[in-house]
Amino acid sequence: MTLSASATQVIEVAQAAAAGRRAFSFVVQSGIILIAILGFWYLILLNSIATRGFDLQGLKSDRIALQQELEQADIRLAIPSSLYALGASEQVQEMATVDRRNFIDVRQGELAMVGMGKGF
Repeated sequence: MTLSASATQVIEVAQAAAAGRRAFSFVVQSGIILIAILGFWYLILLNSIATRGFDLQGLKSDRIALQQELEQADIRLAIPSSLYALGASEQVQEMATVDRRNFIDVRQGELAMVGMGKGF
């Protein structure tokens, strides 16, 4: 059985098309595998970033708590020293003790004045 020249050409074209389909199939399969690998890698990196964010948030809350504790300690240290300094002041020690206290109500925008040499 002999094939004509056109039949041989048809077979060659069909074989070339089949080879092209195999090459295209290989490229598609390789692309799908590459996309799957990159997607998995992306998920790992995203998880790592999220975990670091939670760790950072915890450290920030710890820092705020320590700052508040430091401020409270500063206040506890400042109160006794300021009262001691006030009591030890010569100007305060030279003041007379007041037996009778009078308070003046001053409304907003008004001034309270005491005359020279005059008491209440």
